[in-house]
Amino acid sequence: MSVTERSGPGIAVSGRRPPKLDLKRDAKRVLEANWLRPDERLIEATPVWGLPALDGIPKPPWRAGQFAKAALRITGSTLMWIAGSVIVLVALAAVADGLGSGGGGGNGKRLKGPAMILHGDGRDSLAGRLVTPDLRRRGWWVFTNRRVAFVAPRRSHAKIWSGAGPETKISGPVPLETVVEVPEDRYTYEGDLHRMRRTRILRRVKPAGLYKRVRLADGSGIDFRRRHQ
Repeated sequence: MSVTERSGPGIAVSGRRPPKLDLKRDAKRVLEANWLRPDERLIEATPVWGLPALDGIPKPPWRAGQFAKAALRITGSTLMWIAGSVIVLVALAAVADGLGSGGGGGNGKRLKGPAMILHGDGRDSLAGRLVTPDLRRRGWWVFTNRRVAFVAPRRSHAKIWSGAGPETKISGPVPLETVVEVPEDRYTYEGDLHRMRRTRILRRVKPAGLYKRVRLADGSGIDFRRRHQ
């Protein structure tokens, strides 16, 4: 039986449009009310706005609709980049890359590791089999005492707007889809570990932060970056 298990839409809502969720602020209350089972306890709910970081696993192919949306985003980003100063952007990136993420939580410097990392030996590893085009959606990577899953709402704010503005008004159930699910008997929780990363500009090795590691049977796994560090 495959590690990957899919389920259909969570809770159907008829007669009204689903709320546009704030992935940073609404995770706990939405998941507890609409997704967690009675015997489950939420450990981590990491918001993502696209594909998680992949270590040793190739990226999945694009679907036609996903490619069109990505092309629009890239076009807009390119126009904004042209309007700015290339020299200033490169200089700022180099300074931030080399100096802004070198320390731990005690010295006030911000660590810059990705929020989620799936790692393994290629596409055929157990973690690699979880990687499909559906992981390009917005949603939460959820870790509970019963399972690990990627859960996607129907509507959510873009990353730049998440965490700001008034609180989302939610009345009634919220439709959610469980895109990927791994039950507890198919992984081992190994606890916290410190990860390293290589900077983009100067290629230096820097701390990436503290992660919770979920190890699958073949040694591949899923790393959740701790929220508070």
